[in-house]
Amino acid sequence: MKRLVFIAVSVLMAAPLSAQKYGATPEDSIECIKNLSIYQEFYKQKAYADAYPAWKEVLHYCPNTSKNTYIRGNVILKQMIARTQDAEAKKQYIAELMQLWDLRIQYYGEPAYCAGQKASDMRTYMPDAIDEAKTLFLTAMEDQKEVRNYAIPFLYLRTVIDAFKASQATKDDILEAYEKGTALLDVYQAAKPEDTKIGEAMAGLDALLEPYATCTELVPLYEKKFADNNANADFLKKATAMLDKRGCTDSDIFFKMTEALHAIEPTPQSAYLMAKMCYAKKDYQVAIDYIKDQVEALEKDNEKVNAYMLLADSYLNTNQYTLGRAACMKVLEIKPEEGRAYLVLGNMYAAGAKACGTESQVSQRAAYWVAVDTYIKAKQVDPSIAETADKLIAAYRAHFPSGDDLFTFGYKEGESYTVDCWFRATTTIRAR
Repeated sequence: MKRLVFIAVSVLMAAPLSAQKYGATPEDSIECIKNLSIYQEFYKQKAYADAYPAWKEVLHYCPNTSKNTYIRGNVILKQMIARTQDAEAKKQYIAELMQLWDLRIQYYGEPAYCAGQKASDMRTYMPDAIDEAKTLFLTAMEDQKEVRNYAIPFLYLRTVIDAFKASQATKDDILEAYEKGTALLDVYQAAKPEDTKIGEAMAGLDALLEPYATCTELVPLYEKKFADNNANADFLKKATAMLDKRGCTDSDIFFKMTEALHAIEPTPQSAYLMAKMCYAKKDYQVAIDYIKDQVEALEKDNEKVNAYMLLADSYLNTNQYTLGRAACMKVLEIKPEEGRAYLVLGNMYAAGAKACGTESQVSQRAAYWVAVDTYIKAKQVDPSIAETADKLIAAYRAHFPSGDDLFTFGYKEGESYTVDCWFRATTTIRAR
């Protein structure tokens, strides 16, 4: 004890400006240093119940001695909660855990981070405190500037869903929570595009929303809201984006909201939605006219990929194969593993095959070799479309020249052949 007193006094004399760190008075400092040593030793041994009393003394006498007081205290209290069977004691430890987050904010700041962590603990240990947890999660999401916990948007949405189940929230609240969460994750993704965990967090949000955002749920909801919001650009953007994401683009309300948005505030995004609407109606040339000059102005790569795919398929349906091929190549520049682009490209080669040869049945069928090569490439880069690719391969292999045709016109299987038409490609001679 004498040595502890000596250490405390030495600290106070050597650094008076830091004395507050070890307690407000010399007596507090003695207690602080004594208990600091005791609880840290027990903590190292994972003897959390033994560490708890001394840790409590440190928190009392010198709450700003170290952030570790709060980091380790979090562990100690959670162990005490888990191990006690006494309901009143458990309740007291939970209250101390909640207070610990407040004290950490008081002495070390980081209010947004601490609010998110406190809310997360609240959902675990105080499941009925839904409203308070919602408020804390919202604080974490609105104020958090540093990326710390990608799970917060998911936990917030789950809390709002729990509130809905308890008749304390509406489906509108669920959609709003989802929009806030995805907006925050978009900010994180822009800051750290290489971080795959952000995509996983986004997928978690989508899965959580799924039962509450089917077309059956969304369409009537937006139909009711449209009359009062048909000139509200912010509402129209969010609503059309949600319907687009959930695959509800063939609904009348999607068409109406898209038209209203494009009339009020034409943007590359609204032009894409207009094109998508026209494509659904099979007005392919109108779809082309809407989007062809707007794709590069879209901000996100996934938006550009989808817009170029729509453009490519529209060109395919209007027999504009050269322009369609160029659109597919744009897709593959952005996303080389996009198998859909290879499928559409193969369909163009197959559709325009007869225009690529005149002197023999072999030359007129050569483009089918290139089409099949392209379908094979599609399933190599994207195994998820292998079944579709295999069906197309089987269909167009039937259009290959016969062995007799190859013999008649002087071709040998396995040799190279260059198609030089509206596209140029080297392929391998094959018989059906």
